[in-house]
Amino acid sequence: MAILSDFVSVMENKNFDVQIGDSKNRNGWTEPFKTGRRRANDTAFITFMVKGMTLTNENANVFINDRKVGVLFNNKGGNPNHWQTQTIALSGSDLNDGENVLRVEPVSNPGTSGGTFDDFFIRNVYCHFHQNS
Repeated sequence: MAILSDFVSVMENKNFDVQIGDSKNRNGWTEPFKTGRRRANDTAFITFMVKGMTLTNENANVFINDRKVGVLFNNKGGNPNHWQTQTIALSGSDLNDGENVLRVEPVSNPGTSGGTFDDFFIRNVYCHFHQNS
């Protein structure tokens, strides 16, 4: 049997950046997405463009279907206006054959000013997975 690969854009609106932190998505950002006919016994990965997280020592936890699959790494001391590509590898079994929910948590601001969270932005979120032909 042939094994195929597919990908899906996780972000509903591809024309804007999602802010996570004090100003928006204080409880984290969630977004549904579908991975029909995914192969549970193969690998998958999810890619993000990330900007910010330049004050914190923490990394942003990433969950799929309430299971932690990895983190988005902070850019402490970096330029808050530079975008980075980050990829999280995961098992195909972390994805449902159909409906899924992605959640990205905020990170704390270690300083005494500027709010509770070290705000950051994500965009261009894609999930790549194997599927049966």
